[in-house]
Amino acid sequence: MRQLLGWRVSVKSMELAVLVFLGLSAAAPPPQVRAASGENYTGRSDSARNHVNWNGYTQLRYSQGRHVSSFAIRRAKLWIKGATPSLEDLSFKVQGIFRPSMSGAFVLQDVYAKYDWHSAYFRVGQMVPDYSLQWQQPDAVIPLIERSLAVNILIPSATTLARDIGAQLAFDSANGIWHAGLGLFNGNGANHFENNDEHFLVTTHATCTIPLRGEMHWRLGSSVAYRETEGMEFRKILGTDKLFAGNDFRWGVETHLQASRWEFQAEYLQANLGGELAWGTYGLVDFYLSEKNQLVASVEKLIVPNPDSTGDPWYILGFNHYIRGNKAKVVADLRAQFPDGPANYLATIQFQLFFRE
Repeated sequence: MRQLLGWRVSVKSMELAVLVFLGLSAAAPPPQVRAASGENYTGRSDSARNHVNWNGYTQLRYSQGRHVSSFAIRRAKLWIKGATPSLEDLSFKVQGIFRPSMSGAFVLQDVYAKYDWHSAYFRVGQMVPDYSLQWQQPDAVIPLIERSLAVNILIPSATTLARDIGAQLAFDSANGIWHAGLGLFNGNGANHFENNDEHFLVTTHATCTIPLRGEMHWRLGSSVAYRETEGMEFRKILGTDKLFAGNDFRWGVETHLQASRWEFQAEYLQANLGGELAWGTYGLVDFYLSEKNQLVASVEKLIVPNPDSTGDPWYILGFNHYIRGNKAKVVADLRAQFPDGPANYLATIQFQLFFRE
């Protein structure tokens, strides 16, 4: 019993230390690994623009925990993208995804056209709104098997593939210091092809990246989103059987400190649904033992009105082995939560494989 109490005290101390440190960052792998994703954080393509490309990847995993013992296909994606004929500055992307939660269905995820003009781009179609640091980082390159609960639950359109239909304008300064994005969306989520209540979702995202000594840089940013709705479900925030109508205001702050071998990343996100508050935060650090091996640690906490949520933090440890960058890697992830009752834990090992180089 004394050992268990000692462990709980040490865990609480770790939680306090990480949450106090909230403001610094790490989630993107170092340049040689991050480049393998083919997308940078603002969504600009690094691939050649003079022909049509196709690619995809799958994530296969086994999980063992208090409530699960199973093999699973976490996700499988396929996409095509490229430039339109005779218009190199106008490109497109169409992406579909298979997930077990969709009962085996392969559904439309992204479909948009994008026009690049110098340091800015304009995108129209179904896409991820420019909101939150971790949600702009592709799931194929984040160093843990899942994004944080705060991001997964508190972003707009969290229950509809985190996509929406609309238009987005973004600017990235030539020196890489400034980024600003502004979006206008239907606000109904992915694959809802009409604006049901004639209200719109407005999103903004701004960041400043400060070069430091050597290869180190520090990124600071914030996001804001607002919409008025006549009736939407936010099951993971408010609980089931609740239809929300009113003002939906969300905001977040982010920070990311990146060096050559380590990174620290953190965010705080909040949703105000007609006066009911929900908030979440996480801190994540990773360190490269070698070019192919990486250690990861994270703490995350989510407070929502949903009575099914305990509000207790999760403590996460991870190890990644990069066989061929993000094109082929093995991710091991162990997470634990210590509510008043029995502890929750989940251990997962996942293999990720891209279909093409």
